[in-house]
Amino acid sequence: MQRRQIVKGLAASSLLLAAGGVSAPLWATSDTSLDVIIIGAGLAGLTSAEYLKNLGYKVLLLEARDRVGGRILSLNTQPNSPEAGALQIGQGYGMMRTFAQRLGLPLVPLGNYATQNIFVINGQRIQAADWPTHGSNHLPEADKHTLPSSLYFQALGKGPQYALPSDWASEKYAHLDIPLRQYFKQQNLSDEALRLIDSNLNALSLQGLSAADAFYRLSLARIGGRGAHRIEGGNSRFTQALASNLQGVINTKKVVSRINHGGEKVIVGCEDGSEYRAKRTIITTPFSTLKDVELTGGIRAFKHRAINEAVYTPVTQVHFAVKKQADVAALEATNLWTDNALGRVFSQMNNKGQLTYLTSWVNGKQAQALDNLSAKDAIATVSAALAKYCPALKGKVEVVHHQSWSSERFSKGAYIQFAPGQVQTLVPHMACIEGRLHFAGEHTEFMYSGMESAIVSGLRAAQEVTERL
Repeated sequence: MQRRQIVKGLAASSLLLAAGGVSAPLWATSDTSLDVIIIGAGLAGLTSAEYLKNLGYKVLLLEARDRVGGRILSLNTQPNSPEAGALQIGQGYGMMRTFAQRLGLPLVPLGNYATQNIFVINGQRIQAADWPTHGSNHLPEADKHTLPSSLYFQALGKGPQYALPSDWASEKYAHLDIPLRQYFKQQNLSDEALRLIDSNLNALSLQGLSAADAFYRLSLARIGGRGAHRIEGGNSRFTQALASNLQGVINTKKVVSRINHGGEKVIVGCEDGSEYRAKRTIITTPFSTLKDVELTGGIRAFKHRAINEAVYTPVTQVHFAVKKQADVAALEATNLWTDNALGRVFSQMNNKGQLTYLTSWVNGKQAQALDNLSAKDAIATVSAALAKYCPALKGKVEVVHHQSWSSERFSKGAYIQFAPGQVQTLVPHMACIEGRLHFAGEHTEFMYSGMESAIVSGLRAAQEVTERL
C-alpha cells in the first residue's frame, strides 16, 4: 500500500508540473549531455518522458515504429475509430482517468456491443438457450447448463483469492505456480471443459499458463469493478496528446540494436548507425523484443532469464465493416463464441441497433495457427468461417484491418503471461534496476492491469531515475 501512495504522489506532482507549479532542479541544466534515454514511446515511455522533462531533465525518447502509442492502436480511418490494440479503461484505472482529465480527453462508454451470444461448437451454430440439451454439448451432466464462455471463470471462481494482486508471487501461493491445466485437472474438470476453455483462453494455452497468473488476473478484474470506457475518438488520442507535450524529445524510426551500460554512461546504438549517450536509461519495450537487443555491461542471471524466457500471448484480429450498400436492418447483431479459427466475434451497432462493425478476436493456439499463414490467407480463413457461420453476412461485410500482434516486430505478442514456474522465479525480478538501466511497462507492474499498469510503471521508473541522478 505504501508503494501505491507513492505513485499517487507522483501523479499529483505530474499534474503540478504540467501547470508550471514546480520549478526544475538547478542541476538538471548544468550538464549539456543527456540525462535519460527512454526506449519505447508507448504509455510507459511517454509518461516517464513527460514527468522527467517537466522536472527539467534532458530526455531523449527513442521509438522503433513510425508512430507513438506502442500497443495502443485506434483505427482512425474507420467510423468511431475502433481499437486494434489496448481496448478498455477500467473503473479502477484512476491514474489514466486523471491523466485523461488533465489532457482534456473525454471518456465515453466502451461501445454499443451486441448483447446476444451464439456459440459455434464442433461446427454447429447453437443458441445459448439450446446449449444444455444440444447434441454438441459433451460436458458432464453437472456442467451441461454452463455456457462454454462461462466455464473458465466458474472454475477459477472456486479457487483461492489473493488479498492483494501482488500476493501472487508470495511463497504462500507457490503451490499455484503450476500449469493451469494441471490445476483444473486437480479440480476434476473434464477433458471437454478443458478443450472449450483452451479454445478462447487469454493466454497461449492452459498448459503454458501458470495457475498463479490466472488467479492474479482474476484478482485484478475483481478490484477493477464493472464497467469500462475508452477515449472519445479512440485511445490513440491519449498517447498522441502525451506526445504533443514532448516536442523535440521523441525520435521515431529508431530501432535500438545495442545497449552498453558498463561505463559512466549508457550507450544506446540504433540500426541506422546513430548512437546516443546518457546517465541513465529507461527500457519500456516488451521483453519479447528486448531479447533481440545486444545488452552489455552486466545483467543479473534472473533478469537475463526473464528477458529471454518471457512469454507473450498471441492475439490476431480481423476487422470487418458492414458495406454501406448492405441492408443493415436485416443483419443480426450477434456476438459469436467459437471453438475454431473465428475465436470470438464482437458485433457493434449504431444507435438504431443496426450492425455496423465486427471484430474477430483470436487468442493463443488459434492465433498461432493463423500467424503461420500469410496475412492474405489468414484473412481468407477467418472470412470463410464468418461466412459459414453467419450466412446473413455473406457479401455484406468487408475486411478493413488485419492485426497480428505476435507477427508485429516491435511487440511479438499482445501482453505478457507467465508460464508455470515463472511466477516464483521471474516475477520478483521484472522491474529490478540493473546498473544504469531501469525497466517499465505493463510487464513490470503488478498491482494494476493493462494501460494503468503501464502508466504506473512509467512514473515509478522516472522516480527511480530522479533518485539516482
